[in-house]
Order: sequence, then C-alpha cells, then structure tokens
Amino acid sequence: MLQYSIQVIVFQFLFWLVYEISLKRTTFFAYNRWYLLLSFSLSLILPLLKFDLFYDVVSPERLSAFRAQQILDITAPETTKEASRNSIISKQIFINWWVVTYVIGVVISAIFLSLKLFKLKSLFTQNLKRTEDQFRIIELPQTRAAFTFFKTIFLGSELSALERDQILVHEKVHAKQLHSLDLLIFEIFKVIFWFNPLVYVYQSKIAMIHEYLADTESVKKTSKSNYFQHLLNASFGSEDLIFSSQFLNNSSLKKRIKMIQKKQSRSMAKLQYLFAIPLTFAMLVFVANVSANTIQNKVSEASTTSVENTANVEIMAENNENQPVDFPFAVVDQVPLFKGCEELAAAEQKNCTSEKINEFVNNRFNEGIKGDFDSAIRVVVQFRINSLGKVEAARARAILAGNNREVIEAAAVKAVEGLPQLIPGEHNSEKVNVIYSLPITLNEDM
Repeated sequence: MLQYSIQVIVFQFLFWLVYEISLKRTTFFAYNRWYLLLSFSLSLILPLLKFDLFYDVVSPERLSAFRAQQILDITAPETTKEASRNSIISKQIFINWWVVTYVIGVVISAIFLSLKLFKLKSLFTQNLKRTEDQFRIIELPQTRAAFTFFKTIFLGSELSALERDQILVHEKVHAKQLHSLDLLIFEIFKVIFWFNPLVYVYQSKIAMIHEYLADTESVKKTSKSNYFQHLLNASFGSEDLIFSSQFLNNSSLKKRIKMIQKKQSRSMAKLQYLFAIPLTFAMLVFVANVSANTIQNKVSEASTTSVENTANVEIMAENNENQPVDFPFAVVDQVPLFKGCEELAAAEQKNCTSEKINEFVNNRFNEGIKGDFDSAIRVVVQFRINSLGKVEAARARAILAGNNREVIEAAAVKAVEGLPQLIPGEHNSEKVNVIYSLPITLNEDM
C-alpha cells in the first residue's frame, strides 16, 4: 500500500507538472479537462500493472527455487500451520499505527463528505422548485447564492431578474457538461486518499477549468464588456459544497477575466498534449523495473531457502482426476536424468542433466533457425518432463524479437521437443512430472 501510494503521488505530480508548465495557459479548456481526468486515472492504474514477462528472464535454477518456495508455502501440512499459529497471533496483537492513522483519516473525511451531502439534500427538500427545459431550478430564500449540482441549479431569491438570466446561461453549461460529476469523483477520492495533496490540487484545477468552459459559452450570448461588468459588480454567496459548480468564487475572479480576454490558442499548441505520451511510457518502464526488482528479490530469497526438507511435504493434487502434480526441478528428490548422467555421483547428476539439456537444445535451436537475427534476442522455454521421461507441453517466449517472435518461439519449441527420452524424476520414491525452464541464446555467427 505504501509503495503504491508513493508511486501514485509521484505520477500525479509529474502529470500535473506538465499541465502547469505547458497546458494551463492554453485556451483548450475541454482538452485540459480531459487531460486532468485521464492523467489522474492513469496515475491510479499504472502502479497496479504487473509485468509477468520478467519471470521468464530469471535463470531456471533460481526460478525453480522461487516456484518451489511458493508450493511449500501453499502445501505445508496443517500440523506446521498449527504449530506456528500462536506466534502469528501474538504478532497480530501488535498495532500498526500507520493503518490506524489511515483509517481515522478515511472516517473523518467520510464524515465531512456525508455532512456536505446531507446539507445538499436539505436544500433539495426545503425550498421551492420549478422546471426549465431539462433543468430543475431551486430557489434559496434570503441569499444571493448561485451554484449547480448535476441538472439542478440553485439561485438565491435576492438576485435580480437580469442577474438570474445571466447566471442561468452560465450554470446551464455546468449542468450540460456534468461538471458536478468530476468534482464528486474527486470528493470520493479525497476520502480514500485524504493524505494525498495532489487530489486537492487536481480538484481545484478541474473546478477552475469548469468556470473557463462556462464563461466561454456565456460570452457567446453577450458582449465581453457586459460580462466583465457583471462579474465585477456581482457579490454572490455560495454554499460550502465544493462538489457543486459555483458561479462566483472571488479568489478565481481575476483568473477568469484574464482568461476570457486571452486570444484563442493556435491549433499547433495542441501538440503540447503529446508530452504526456513519453511521460506515460517512462512511467511504464519504471513500473516494469519495479516489478522486475520485486521478482528478483523474491527469487533470491527463495534461492537461499533450503529445500532439503521437502521430502516430508505432502503435495496433493486437488483435481477430481488425480492428475500428477508438476514439481519444480529444484524441489524434486531425484531430478530427471539425461542418459549417461545416472553414472555420476548424486551431487553431480543435476548439473550434468542441465548442461546436457542446454547443449542439446541450443544446438538444435541454432541449427533450425534461419535468417539474420539480433543476438540480443533472448528466448526462454519451459517444458514438462513427464513421469515416463518424455518431454511435453513445451512453450517459449522470445524477448526483444520484434516481428520475428513467432518464428523464433516455434523454433525453440521444436528444439525442445527433439530431446530424447530422459530417466524420469522421482519424489517420495514415485515417478513424477518435473517442470524445467531453459534460457536459449542466439549464436552471433548464425
């Protein structure tokens, strides 16, 4: 959770920086609105992406150890779990104050949002209503407030008829473009990510863009000078409902007038939005590297974990057909043996088989593949050596192979399928299926 939150904040900051430096001063308000919404969403999604291809670039021995550790974690006997249960319970008594603080923040933020919604509900139920086109107009007594929530426009009873007409034009833009939906979404995220200052910043920027959009449409139906005068003379109040679109916010008045006066940005300025593409790509690369490092760390931990006691672990197939379980090469008691390796000492048999398989497959692969290929291409093959010693279920993945990927993968699978029958592996004195992973390299002289 901590790593995810940090990545979200960093990504949102970078996207916001692009907006502040390049996009904020343009008059493409609709584009800016969608940029902020999409960049905010991407920042939440990107850290969640998983890049499983990095499992394939880990050496087979270390990968087998990693998978072995996963099996051990899942299939450990209940007696082992029972023995450690007391220590686990004692650890759980420890209070994680970070979690407590987060939960308290969520609760407080949720209470504030609930109070705002309750206040809004009271405005719906306690005041006069009328319908104009597809909009509902609610009159607020003894106030000059003016704001919008979805298709409902709230107007103070103390506004003059001229002021009402001008405000309605403005507020209908908010209603038609569903600006309240944007703000309400940010309110929800403020509950979940109450600790993230970028959520508040994004909401503020979106609210300002909403006003620019509404102002742009409003000045089309009157002169700019009249609209400026109207804004300067107005002194409207507003309810404390940040997720409602308010006609006048004194702190934003100067910015709105300045933006209305600004000359329309040139179409070429839209190219600035392309800055988001390399930035997103860089974030993907970062997330991919984090995934790779996480996998490498887990594999390293698994590789150093002793597997000597795995003979006492009962691994049971949970399917109805009682099919044999696939054992990783590093876990099985007796590894499958290439013909000739069985004559060596037990400690040397595993290395002998690995070397023989590697030599056979690499030679067959380089003989079978035709064409000029980049030696940087890496191919990882995974296959099963069944309880009869036959190779089956071979599959391959080529990395950095471009358009030649399918050809290279097919050649790798064919090379593996050409392996001679091996002496099957054994576990608990029974012949079992064994999974083997193998990296293949391209000869530069090929």
